[in-house]
Amino acid sequence: MKRLMAVTAAACITVANIAAVFPVQAEPDYSDTDYWEEKCTGQVASGDRAACNAYAEYVNSQRSSLESRLDEIESQRAAIKADLETYAAQISGYQTQIDDLQVQINSKQAEIDAKQAEIDAKQVEIDNKQIEIDNKQKEIDAKQAEIDSTQKEVDSIKDKVKSRMSNAQSSMRFNKYMDIMLGASTFEDFLRVITGISAIAKYDRTTMEKLVDLINQLNVQKEQLQAVRAEMIEVRKQMEAIKAEMEIAKNEMQIQQNDLVARQEDVIVLQAQVQIVQDAAVEKEAEMRAASAQIAADISSITARMIALASAGDLEDIPAVSSSSWYFPVPGSYRSAGTWAYSSGYEHLGYDFAAAVGSPIYAVGSGVVLSSANGCSTYGGLGNMCGYQFGGAYGGGNQVHYLVVVNGSLYGIAAYHMMLGSPIASGTIITAGTQIGNVGSSGNSSGPHCHIEIIYLGDGSNFSRYAQTWNGDLAFGAGWQGNNRKCDAGYGAPCRIRPETVFGY
Repeated sequence: MKRLMAVTAAACITVANIAAVFPVQAEPDYSDTDYWEEKCTGQVASGDRAACNAYAEYVNSQRSSLESRLDEIESQRAAIKADLETYAAQISGYQTQIDDLQVQINSKQAEIDAKQAEIDAKQVEIDNKQIEIDNKQKEIDAKQAEIDSTQKEVDSIKDKVKSRMSNAQSSMRFNKYMDIMLGASTFEDFLRVITGISAIAKYDRTTMEKLVDLINQLNVQKEQLQAVRAEMIEVRKQMEAIKAEMEIAKNEMQIQQNDLVARQEDVIVLQAQVQIVQDAAVEKEAEMRAASAQIAADISSITARMIALASAGDLEDIPAVSSSSWYFPVPGSYRSAGTWAYSSGYEHLGYDFAAAVGSPIYAVGSGVVLSSANGCSTYGGLGNMCGYQFGGAYGGGNQVHYLVVVNGSLYGIAAYHMMLGSPIASGTIITAGTQIGNVGSSGNSSGPHCHIEIIYLGDGSNFSRYAQTWNGDLAFGAGWQGNNRKCDAGYGAPCRIRPETVFGY
């Protein structure tokens, strides 16, 4: 099965600081888990405690939904094991669903990224509008300073005019200028008074004209101030509109993120169901193999066949023609599962060479075929235990067990899940590179591959004797899951060799 693609939690929404007079009132976005994990881990600032508590509640709510679904699947483990083939058939289409969901997830992520770009652009607009507002405020402050200065000058002149008028009014009965002129005792006095009054009038006229000019200037400055304030109000309205658009984009993105999380959760649940069925299939296969002791069928005829080969001298020649290195069994394949465990952690005693159905499988060394089981459908499936009824191992499908000598040492080799009709016959003498079958997916298998196990049996000089006295144990005395002998655990012959040590990773 394909591995679940790493799910990136969702797109990050970063909102820059906005002027205090226009704060954005919105619920925090908790989908940026990296940000919140960093913010809320360790010493949390007092101002962040409420947000971090809310984030914890958000995480718990998200996890509880998924955990409840996974717990429900886990509770079915016993039922799955008891009716494995039914459940295996049920999950056969899950990978297609998972692939479809992954396409949807990628599409949703693209939509989220596009929305994030839109939000980021809106934030830039908001920041620029805020700068514009700040500049307008500076312009307003400067205009206000001009108005204050002009107003101060106007007030000063008004005070002077008021003072002169007050002084004039104190001696005035009807008209201050008439009183002064009528008070002249001589013509010369009259002319002198007229000249003085004219100078005073000229001074008052100049002062009043300046006052009028200042008042006009003050009014213009006030009009300019009002215009700048109106411009700032318009900019603020524009910023509010952009904020509203950004909030809509954020809400739309949150919907997409929720949808994304739901699809990611569906993938996780499907993968969990597949994994439990796979685990149950492996566990059941191991239990059945161990319980049956795995003695090959018709061992007497196999023994007779080996004795006949020995009598003809064919077995004695094997150590002499043994290869000095291992022959790669399935060219062009890749390792879909390795030893000593599956990715789920359950024990796995072989190396799975994944390749297309029909791909040739070659002998890893020179030797003889001990047992061959054929008769299972090329495509089995999880829970399919075919193999034992044809003299092979439970769940191994069409299979071959053979004995080889490589670099002077004796090994038992098991190759499982072959294509129907392809396993080489028992009693066939083989050399390194001889085709022994074709890749299939027979027996307990979730996809085309060849499962190969290697058991070290001691010195290669024992080849002929071992072949003639083999008791039919398909594990060659090294045991099965939960009760086996591994060479890298310190066991001597017979013990299981990790295939990766000879074929690489």
